[in-house]
Amino acid sequence: MASVRYIASDIDKSVDFYRDRLGFAVEKHNPGKFAELAREDLHLFLNAPGAGSAGKAGGSPHPVGGAGSCS
Repeated sequence: MASVRYIASDIDKSVDFYRDRLGFAVEKHNPGKFAELAREDLHLFLNAPGAGSAGKAGGSPHPVGGAGSCS
């Protein structure tokens, strides 16, 4: 199993994208702050910038480009 964490500027839009377009199942969703999604052997963790300890990992994280940011 693999895990990936993205910092996303809009968690709720990102959840919609990964669930509706890419077929991920939503395991956990704290609107606006955090989500955990799964598809086959992949777990995807989405954090809003600065939300929780993972949201501050590495200093001052910025949202990723593409689908993860859903600007």
